[in-house]
Amino acid sequence: MNARGKRIYQQATSEELARHALVREQVAAELPEIKRRGLERLDLLKKAGTPLRQVPLRQVLAALRDERERQGLSLADINARTGIDRAALSRLENNEDANPTLATLERYAEAIGKQLLVMLSDSDIRKP
Repeated sequence: MNARGKRIYQQATSEELARHALVREQVAAELPEIKRRGLERLDLLKKAGTPLRQVPLRQVLAALRDERERQGLSLADINARTGIDRAALSRLENNEDANPTLATLERYAEAIGKQLLVMLSDSDIRKP
Protein backbone atom coordinates (compact mmCIF):
# COMPACT_ATOMS: atom_id res chain seq x y z
CA MET A 1 0.00 0.00 0.00
CA ASN A 2 1.20 3.52 -0.63
CA ALA A 3 1.41 6.31 1.94
CA ARG A 4 -2.26 7.21 1.54
CA GLY A 5 -3.43 3.66 2.17
CA LYS A 6 -4.53 2.90 -1.39
CA ARG A 7 -3.46 -0.22 -3.18
CA ILE A 8 -1.31 0.07 -6.25
CA TYR A 9 -2.11 -2.57 -8.86
CA GLN A 10 0.39 -3.62 -11.49
CA GLN A 11 -0.53 -4.62 -15.01
CA ALA A 12 -0.23 -8.39 -15.48
CA THR A 13 2.45 -9.59 -17.87
CA SER A 14 1.54 -11.69 -20.90
CA GLU A 15 3.02 -14.74 -19.12
CA GLU A 16 0.83 -14.09 -16.05
CA LEU A 17 -2.25 -13.64 -18.23
CA ALA A 18 -1.50 -16.94 -20.01
CA ARG A 19 -1.03 -18.70 -16.65
CA HIS A 20 -4.33 -17.25 -15.37
CA ALA A 21 -6.11 -18.41 -18.53
CA LEU A 22 -4.71 -21.92 -18.04
CA VAL A 23 -5.87 -22.00 -14.43
CA ARG A 24 -9.35 -20.83 -15.47
CA GLU A 25 -9.50 -23.65 -18.06
CA GLN A 26 -8.43 -26.20 -15.44
CA VAL A 27 -11.04 -24.96 -12.97
CA ALA A 28 -13.74 -25.04 -15.67
CA ALA A 29 -12.81 -28.65 -16.47
CA GLU A 30 -12.88 -29.63 -12.78
CA LEU A 31 -16.06 -27.74 -11.89
CA PRO A 32 -18.55 -30.58 -12.55
CA GLU A 33 -16.53 -32.90 -10.28
CA ILE A 34 -16.23 -30.18 -7.62
CA LYS A 35 -19.99 -29.63 -7.70
CA ARG A 36 -20.66 -33.37 -7.51
CA ARG A 37 -18.38 -33.76 -4.46
CA GLY A 38 -19.99 -30.72 -2.85
CA LEU A 39 -23.46 -32.17 -3.29
CA GLU A 40 -22.29 -35.52 -1.86
CA ARG A 41 -20.82 -33.72 1.16
CA LEU A 42 -24.03 -31.73 1.59
CA ASP A 43 -26.07 -34.95 1.56
CA LEU A 44 -23.76 -36.50 4.18
CA LEU A 45 -24.09 -33.43 6.41
CA LYS A 46 -27.87 -33.49 6.10
CA LYS A 47 -28.00 -37.20 6.95
CA ALA A 48 -25.78 -36.61 9.99
CA GLY A 49 -28.09 -33.84 11.18
CA THR A 50 -25.26 -31.30 11.15
CA PRO A 51 -26.49 -27.68 11.35
CA LEU A 52 -25.42 -26.60 7.85
CA ARG A 53 -25.33 -22.88 8.53
CA GLN A 54 -22.49 -23.41 11.04
CA VAL A 55 -20.28 -25.88 9.17
CA PRO A 56 -19.31 -24.43 5.78
CA LEU A 57 -17.50 -21.27 6.91
CA ARG A 58 -15.26 -23.19 9.33
CA GLN A 59 -14.57 -25.71 6.56
CA VAL A 60 -13.62 -22.96 4.12
CA LEU A 61 -11.29 -21.32 6.61
CA ALA A 62 -9.71 -24.66 7.51
CA ALA A 63 -9.25 -25.50 3.82
CA LEU A 64 -7.58 -22.12 3.18
CA ARG A 65 -5.23 -22.64 6.13
CA ASP A 66 -4.43 -26.22 5.08
CA GLU A 67 -3.63 -25.15 1.52
CA ARG A 68 -1.49 -22.25 2.74
CA GLU A 69 0.48 -24.62 4.93
CA ARG A 70 0.72 -27.23 2.15
CA GLN A 71 2.31 -24.59 -0.07
CA GLY A 72 4.70 -23.64 2.73
CA LEU A 73 3.36 -20.09 2.92
CA SER A 74 3.41 -18.06 6.12
CA LEU A 75 0.82 -15.54 7.26
CA ALA A 76 3.37 -12.88 6.30
CA ASP A 77 3.33 -14.25 2.73
CA ILE A 78 -0.47 -14.05 2.60
CA ASN A 79 -0.29 -10.54 4.10
CA ALA A 80 2.07 -9.47 1.31
CA ARG A 81 -0.23 -10.93 -1.35
CA THR A 82 -3.54 -9.67 0.03
CA GLY A 83 -2.84 -6.65 2.20
CA ILE A 84 -4.78 -8.34 5.01
CA ASP A 85 -3.05 -7.83 8.37
CA ARG A 86 -1.27 -10.91 9.76
CA ALA A 87 -3.16 -10.66 13.04
CA ALA A 88 -6.46 -10.56 11.15
CA LEU A 89 -5.41 -13.61 9.11
CA SER A 90 -4.52 -15.46 12.30
CA ARG A 91 -7.91 -14.59 13.80
CA LEU A 92 -9.63 -15.86 10.64
CA GLU A 93 -7.84 -19.19 10.84
CA ASN A 94 -8.13 -19.71 14.59
CA ASN A 95 -11.23 -17.90 15.86
CA GLU A 96 -14.37 -20.04 16.02
CA ASP A 97 -16.47 -16.88 15.73
CA ALA A 98 -14.69 -15.51 12.66
CA ASN A 99 -17.11 -13.79 10.31
CA PRO A 100 -15.18 -12.70 7.22
CA THR A 101 -16.73 -11.09 4.17
CA LEU A 102 -16.82 -12.95 0.87
CA ALA A 103 -14.36 -10.38 -0.48
CA THR A 104 -11.87 -11.30 2.25
CA LEU A 105 -12.25 -15.01 1.52
CA GLU A 106 -11.81 -14.35 -2.20
CA ARG A 107 -8.61 -12.38 -1.59
CA TYR A 108 -7.21 -15.14 0.60
CA ALA A 109 -8.15 -17.84 -1.92
CA GLU A 110 -6.56 -15.92 -4.80
CA ALA A 111 -3.38 -15.46 -2.76
CA ILE A 112 -2.94 -19.23 -2.63
CA GLY A 113 -3.93 -19.81 -6.24
CA LYS A 114 -7.49 -20.92 -5.54
CA GLN A 115 -10.90 -19.63 -6.51
CA LEU A 116 -13.77 -19.29 -4.05
CA LEU A 117 -17.00 -20.78 -5.35
CA VAL A 118 -20.28 -20.09 -3.58
CA MET A 119 -23.19 -22.44 -4.16
CA LEU A 120 -26.78 -21.65 -3.36
CA SER A 121 -29.10 -24.65 -3.27
CA ASP A 122 -32.62 -25.40 -2.19
CA SER A 123 -32.83 -26.35 1.44
CA ASP A 124 -35.09 -29.00 2.81
CA ILE A 125 -34.08 -28.09 6.36
CA ARG A 126 -37.04 -26.80 8.33
CA LYS A 127 -36.60 -24.13 10.98
CA PRO A 128 -38.21 -25.00 14.33
